[in-house]
Amino acid sequence: MKLWLKLQQSLKPLNAKKRHPSLDRLYRANRYFQFLQALVQVEEADPNVALRVIPHEGSYLTPAAALLEKNLSPAGRTALKAYAAACDAYAAGDESTAAETLRQLSGELESILPMDSFKLHFEHCINALEPFFGGFLLYGMSLVCFVVSLFLKRRKALLHFATVFLCMAVLWHLFGIAARMYIQSRPPVTNLYSSVVFAGVVASLFGGTLYILRRQLPVAAVACASGLLSLLVAMNLPYSGDTMGMMRAVLNSNFWLTMHVMTIMIGYGSVFFAGFLASYHLVARFFGFGQGEKGLKAGSCGVYRILLVALFFCFLGTMLGGIWADMSWGRFWGWDPKENGALMTLLWCSCTLHARLLHVCSCQGFLVLASLGNIVAAWGWFGVNLMGIGLHSYGFVEGGWFWFFLFVGLQVLAAASALIPQRSR
Repeated sequence: MKLWLKLQQSLKPLNAKKRHPSLDRLYRANRYFQFLQALVQVEEADPNVALRVIPHEGSYLTPAAALLEKNLSPAGRTALKAYAAACDAYAAGDESTAAETLRQLSGELESILPMDSFKLHFEHCINALEPFFGGFLLYGMSLVCFVVSLFLKRRKALLHFATVFLCMAVLWHLFGIAARMYIQSRPPVTNLYSSVVFAGVVASLFGGTLYILRRQLPVAAVACASGLLSLLVAMNLPYSGDTMGMMRAVLNSNFWLTMHVMTIMIGYGSVFFAGFLASYHLVARFFGFGQGEKGLKAGSCGVYRILLVALFFCFLGTMLGGIWADMSWGRFWGWDPKENGALMTLLWCSCTLHARLLHVCSCQGFLVLASLGNIVAAWGWFGVNLMGIGLHSYGFVEGGWFWFFLFVGLQVLAAASALIPQRSR
């Protein structure tokens, strides 16, 4: 880095005197220039790992991009020299000098551009705490306790532990979302990652509340599984993860992110919770853990109430999305893949509810429809992203077809278990 700065300084008097520079220096400078160009390309390909510390025109550049900037601001040059000095001191093993230089650089950056140092330290602490990973572990422990309690007669103490773990998991999950909101100054849903995390906490919070009110073990187990699965998917999203990058211009509206995106995600979270609960009752019936027709009837009543909530929020979110599209693009509906996915989910919920209300199907058939609703919702949410088309997706995901079809296959198996006679225990 210092070599490049020295070359820039040495070329100025040579140009003024119209003298030819050293060919050896030019060769070394050309190789360094090519290295910087390649480094900038790597940073642009994966911007989430690039360190931007050089101020320039109201924003920050990486050191490599700053070195390639022809009209770098004086403040940027000062910061670049300080950063180069810190890197050289660290490379020489003088960590105290490097730390002191970085402290001086931090003070200079705060004087150049407005910076919330408390928020930076808070984000650093949140990254170290990893609240979503902690919630993942707590959901797992709670799920194990609830599942084991199903096979025990004396399970009161174990249920207490499971309930405590579930409450801690939901609170830790909510804390992670609240921390992201504070750091970003945005609503909880801004990209695909945050939508998965938010839908999971909706389902787990919904199920945990129902369990505390009614003490139904299947509801608690599904609540734990929903939160666990959502965090598992979020932590393994390819080319994503817990990032807080800049959003597209059309999404740069806290009002509509709150009104439309949160509403539709509450609807999707409710759809998945109802589908998972229906799948549980079907699989439990197949393995002989249910209570026969009485258990199916009780389960269908619970799923019916949850789907009513899902239908309301899906309808409201779809309408609000149309209004937002009209304000942004001048049309309420354009048959965009994401819009079609939302409409498919809405129509499936409506048809499932009407099938039960009009006695078109039995309680078992209603649970099958609710279970298959997870496939419809997953397609409207993830499937159109995998296609790589659409105007207003939360983000495109490459390489996710295997996991998508694996989820679809598992849901089909859960629904198909209704066709097989119940096993006797």
